[in-house]
Amino acid sequence: MTGRRLHPFTLLAIAGALPALAWILPAPAGGACTAAVALVFTASRGLRRGLWPAVLTAAPFWVFLRLLHDVPTTIAIGLRITTMVASFVWLAATLAPDRLVEATVARGWSVTAAYLFAATITAVPTLRGRARRIVEAQRCRGLSPRGSLGNRLRALRALALPLVLSALHDVDERALALETRGMVSGARRTPLAPPPDPAVEQAARWALLVACVAALIWRLK
Repeated sequence: MTGRRLHPFTLLAIAGALPALAWILPAPAGGACTAAVALVFTASRGLRRGLWPAVLTAAPFWVFLRLLHDVPTTIAIGLRITTMVASFVWLAATLAPDRLVEATVARGWSVTAAYLFAATITAVPTLRGRARRIVEAQRCRGLSPRGSLGNRLRALRALALPLVLSALHDVDERALALETRGMVSGARRTPLAPPPDPAVEQAARWALLVACVAALIWRLK
């Protein structure tokens, strides 16, 4: 299941329902089921793009949880966090920002909010690639991020400042580009190629919402 053909709202519904069910359903069975589904989704994007980023991001949380809690609590919370991480990784790898903006415009919602959400999703891989280029440039200048604590701190400072400045410059350029295209608060835009939203996907989104509400009511009884 690649998810590329699904409507953006369906992708958001899936990525939101899985973590919600992970926290609502009894642990550890509920978290194990949702984590398994989320990891299967990320695996569909490939090992390097989906599964490994999700596993490597969730692993430190398991370590910290084990230091603070016993084994049952670590498993219960760790599975829930794994579901959240895997769902976001899958969403970031699957959701096309341009389709999300088009779908939002087609519904008459705020295009600014849609753009900000889409930009947030794409910010992580963008900053990761930029950080990799900065590290390579610093290595060419003889600054190694390995070795003693002092070397690591100097390398971190040399990485953080260019990364923050480049991110701020990117924000300024994007804001100027949006203004020149008339994307200001309150502006109405016409969708050029809105993604199709089949009735079956609309029903699936409602079913996910009903499932979350039903699970919550069942747990509160």
